[in-house]
Amino acid sequence: MRKHALRRSLLHAAMTATIVAMATAITAVPATASGTSSITGHLTDPAGAPVAGASVWATSIGSGSPPVFTQTDGAGAYSFGNLDAGSYVLSFRAAGGSFEQYAHQALTFYAADRIPVAAGATVVVDEQLLATGRIVGTLHNADGSAAQAFVQAYTAEGQNYVGSGGVAPDGTFGLDLPPGDYKIQFYVRYSFYQWNGGKLTFDSAAPIQVTAGSTIPLAETVVPTGSIAGRLTNADGTPAAGVGVFAERLEYDGIPSRNATTDADGRYRMDDVVTGDWIVGFSGPRWITQYAHGTLDRAAAAHIAVTGGQVSTVDEQFLPRGTLRIIAHDATSGAPLSHFCAYATTNTNLSGCADDTEIVLDDVSAGVWHLNVNIGDHQHFEERDATVTVVGGQTTTIDVALRRGATLTVPMVKRADGSTADGCATAARVGVQYPYFGDYPNFITPYTCSDWQSPQIPGTVILGPLDAGTYQVFADPRDDALGSQWVGATGGTGDRGAAAQITLVEGAQVTVPVVRLDQAGTIKGKVTDLTTGAPVQGVCVSVTAMTPGFSGDGCPVGTADDGTYVLPGVGPYAWPVQFTKNGYQWRWSGNAASRTDATPVTVRAGKNVTANYKLRTGGGTITGTFHDAAGHRLDGGVTAYNAVTGEAASIGAQAYDNVPYTLANLAPQQVKLHWSTGDGRHGWIGGTDFASASPLQVKNNKTLTVNITVS
Repeated sequence: MRKHALRRSLLHAAMTATIVAMATAITAVPATASGTSSITGHLTDPAGAPVAGASVWATSIGSGSPPVFTQTDGAGAYSFGNLDAGSYVLSFRAAGGSFEQYAHQALTFYAADRIPVAAGATVVVDEQLLATGRIVGTLHNADGSAAQAFVQAYTAEGQNYVGSGGVAPDGTFGLDLPPGDYKIQFYVRYSFYQWNGGKLTFDSAAPIQVTAGSTIPLAETVVPTGSIAGRLTNADGTPAAGVGVFAERLEYDGIPSRNATTDADGRYRMDDVVTGDWIVGFSGPRWITQYAHGTLDRAAAAHIAVTGGQVSTVDEQFLPRGTLRIIAHDATSGAPLSHFCAYATTNTNLSGCADDTEIVLDDVSAGVWHLNVNIGDHQHFEERDATVTVVGGQTTTIDVALRRGATLTVPMVKRADGSTADGCATAARVGVQYPYFGDYPNFITPYTCSDWQSPQIPGTVILGPLDAGTYQVFADPRDDALGSQWVGATGGTGDRGAAAQITLVEGAQVTVPVVRLDQAGTIKGKVTDLTTGAPVQGVCVSVTAMTPGFSGDGCPVGTADDGTYVLPGVGPYAWPVQFTKNGYQWRWSGNAASRTDATPVTVRAGKNVTANYKLRTGGGTITGTFHDAAGHRLDGGVTAYNAVTGEAASIGAQAYDNVPYTLANLAPQQVKLHWSTGDGRHGWIGGTDFASASPLQVKNNKTLTVNITVS
């Protein structure tokens, strides 16, 4: 299987990614190169007339080379010669135009066509400019004078950069844009940002609709700003020179921070600070931030009110500094530990590792610190939130007890010749849902690889620390010629239920019998929509249960545009195969809702086996709201797990901004619901853990309402 992908599947470390396209300055080079290929074409306006003097760029995909540049001639023709073979993106900008357009008639690089160019070939790429409308307007200061600014247009949906221009000395500006909905950003005085309508964030600005041939007027006024200024001194009253100072909004609301540096007398000033409440921070020794006034805790920082045209004075004195000494011991035996590390949970620049049995940190600001202490010995769990109060001018010692766990060593060899084989392994706990929840650090299924861990031991994976309990081992070799397996009593298996069970007690150091890796086979096939018969792209195919919220390479393999997939590196055993995609029911081979009911797919060494599948929409729905005990709405997340296996039944769902959560497209089955809130509270519906939680029956085309009260 694809290595590293299984790791994210088992750890559910992958989260849905959001890519925001941003305006980027691109350095182009003239259209000269040393290859044998070429791209030529003509650029025309919306009416079909040639466009002269337009800029044209050709960007080679994946080569790392800068774009090559040319311009259209009087007939609208352009040409790039001497290109290397490869894939190219073509972009165009009319002389004096506001935006760059990509072939063919796309507005972003990501939406552009990839133009294949073979060695020695000449490829013709003609392009027609999109029809445009025009946004024209003025930007003035509050006193009516013209303001200076750089103007940029972004799509109202997705915030994709489209085009830009400047404000003229008389305060006027204009942008020619293709039809669509936009939001306009002003970089005022090249100092701070505001959006159309006098708004301070993208989300709060109203969309502006542009249609072909239209002219949309805007009259904008620079929002009120004030200043923050003051003097910073050291604990002894001397000026603190050359210190970085910043001001940021309380809630990270999208308004950029402001920055300054103290002068020789410790004085600083930040102008063009938009009105509202801010907090001010000072970068002290070790780059540890102290907030006004006299606190290391951002949540306790003073709220500094900024009003238009006024200076808010924020003087600050650095806290006195002391020395922090950190030692650690085994919680059971009391024996001192060495070579551990510690870091602060806030102001994380306070950190260090012990060369021997202690960490000594100088120049630590006086106050309360919360530390996480860990050791990479595979035997001791991390201790979180160890609290210590540092006193100025003194050495403060904290002795941290680290709880001992168990260690599981997994040696792996090739069955064919007995030579060592690098790979990865996970220990999945029996009798607890997979993945399982609990107090940190037990909320993940431990997973590591022989060539990741320290120390590296060829062909051997060390898993730990592990809680006392019973485990099963999954082995995933690096080489796709070798097959993954659940480790059985006498060899590999594809059935987790048949995997060997290993019972560990606290402090145990157990080595499993040598895992002999068999020659791999391959599962391949095609996934289509049951109703339409159309191929389905982006379906995750896996022989282990996927986790809620997986994305990207969290999936072992995904289906291509034509619905096909190839899953190599699978051991020669009978495997359940899972097919998952948001918007469809999560199902297993044989159309089963649960792994234990799946029809296995038998894999043979060195062979391909076909497993086609037809995905279903529909299914059941669970929806509801989050409330506190007083009935106030809360934000939270809900995940459904199969009531028998404890494996995820779908991607989780969120309740936010008074919108209920909705778990849709659930395959008919019994599930148990786990909920969580952003502040770390979590629980099970109807019970205190998975075992005691209430099973809920999901039925086709039925909606079940489950409201959640958080105490």
